Amino acid sequence: MASPPSARTGPRPGGGARARPLLRDAAFLRLWSGTTASGLATWALPFVLGLAVLDDTLAPGVLGLLLAARTVGFLAAVAVGGVLADRHARRSVVLWSSLAAAASSPLLAAGLGRSDLLMAGAAALAGAGQGACRPAFQALTAEIVDAGRRTRANAALTLAVRGTTLAGPAATALLATVVGTAALLLGIGALWLIAAFVPGRPGTRPAGAAGAAGAAGAAGADDARDPQDPRDRRDPQDPQDARDAQDPRDPRDAKGPASPGGTTHPGGQRVPGRRTRRPGRSVRPVGPAPAGGTRRKEVTAPQLLAAPVGGGPSPERESRARKRSSLRREFGEGLREARRHPWFMAGLGALAAVAATAYSVTAVVLPVISRDRYGGEFVLAAATTAYTVGALAGALVAARLPARSQGWVALAGLATSGLAPLSLVLPLHAGVVLAAYAVAGAGIELFNVPWFTATQREMAPDRLARVSSLDFLVSYGLAPVGLALIAPAVAAAGAAPVLLVCAVTCFAAPAAAAFATGARHLSRPCGNLSAAAPDN
Repeated sequence: MASPPSARTGPRPGGGARARPLLRDAAFLRLWSGTTASGLATWALPFVLGLAVLDDTLAPGVLGLLLAARTVGFLAAVAVGGVLADRHARRSVVLWSSLAAAASSPLLAAGLGRSDLLMAGAAALAGAGQGACRPAFQALTAEIVDAGRRTRANAALTLAVRGTTLAGPAATALLATVVGTAALLLGIGALWLIAAFVPGRPGTRPAGAAGAAGAAGAAGADDARDPQDPRDRRDPQDPQDARDAQDPRDPRDAKGPASPGGTTHPGGQRVPGRRTRRPGRSVRPVGPAPAGGTRRKEVTAPQLLAAPVGGGPSPERESRARKRSSLRREFGEGLREARRHPWFMAGLGALAAVAATAYSVTAVVLPVISRDRYGGEFVLAAATTAYTVGALAGALVAARLPARSQGWVALAGLATSGLAPLSLVLPLHAGVVLAAYAVAGAGIELFNVPWFTATQREMAPDRLARVSSLDFLVSYGLAPVGLALIAPAVAAAGAAPVLLVCAVTCFAAPAAAAFATGARHLSRPCGNLSAAAPDN
């Protein structure tokens, strides 16, 4: 009897319906449009506020306050957004978070030049909407796009974001000559409305597409563990795998209780769909201890709530049980899921180190060097443009990057970010600086695309949004720390030593991450370590 095809690779040629190309997939095109609109709105807000400073509508100090408020709102909401996206339908989280960001635009326009406090609150609301929608979009991509096409899907999403950042400044500056800043802020709100209403639900994907999600938004068979794939075999020596084998919440356990929206594995096993409500945590029952001092039997919260006590369920007990399912506990589940994958934690640490150093160099040191060493703003503008152009090229290459050793290739791409600070140590020709930034831009997308794809493939589907929120929280959260420290460091030690330290950090952190378990393929090895690399 022939073994069933791997759920990760989709149907074999001639063995079923083929997945339609991404450009002909209406569900993906709607997702792409919404993601592009949200990315453009996220980029445009600080740029438009900067234009308000240029026309004296906004004071520079107020601009700093607004950007800080937006960052605080983002960091506060990104973890909550991940929990909500795993607890409820991802599409609903995208809708409401985008609507919240859209509501901030008229508030910003109303407070412009009138109330700094109103603008600060609106900026925090905009950041909260941005933070909540990011992990939801990542998880929604895994629901709408099957595993065999996620690499190209993530590359297409990256191309859209980088393309808007390349063409956006010129287009926005041109619009600013026709309309005022308030109108541009309202335009940002319109972009958020597109992000809210255009993406479709996973259940709207065409029937018969490879790896299609169930009607209830199931992640699809491509996210199930394949018993024929050595990478998907549970490791009996791993206590976490031993616990997961008995955990009915683990969607990769074929023996667990399946939801109505579940799918059927090609081998006939039932794979549950993603739950829209978290199952209850095991709690101890209320009542007298059993005789003999034996340990009480644990029951789940739904069973406890369903048991009639005193003629019916107690509202107070129900309220206490619901409070136990707190945001903190559920986010902790996402953290534990991330820790099960050593390559993810190591790569996330490397990404945070690069973001805190290379980004700070570009934001703080590059403008000063461009002015003092090269006599103007040309190198600053050209270097940032070269970075974006390189990122576009890197995304195109990453879309067809071979799966073999893709983790090492991705980490090598991340390490190229060290070329940017290294090119500024000595007074080299401006062309060298531009070339270094172009290579660094290409390298960051050679990392981003397989990183997002591997995260969507390897993490448990019902915890994917929380893991993604951890990703954004760490990488974006440490960036302000670098921005705050680099200027005092340059003033104390000089630019050259600080730039060298930043360059070495960018080179060393990805190199160290490459030694983590599973880093070569961005996959946690189980059982047979000689398994082939994951499919794109």
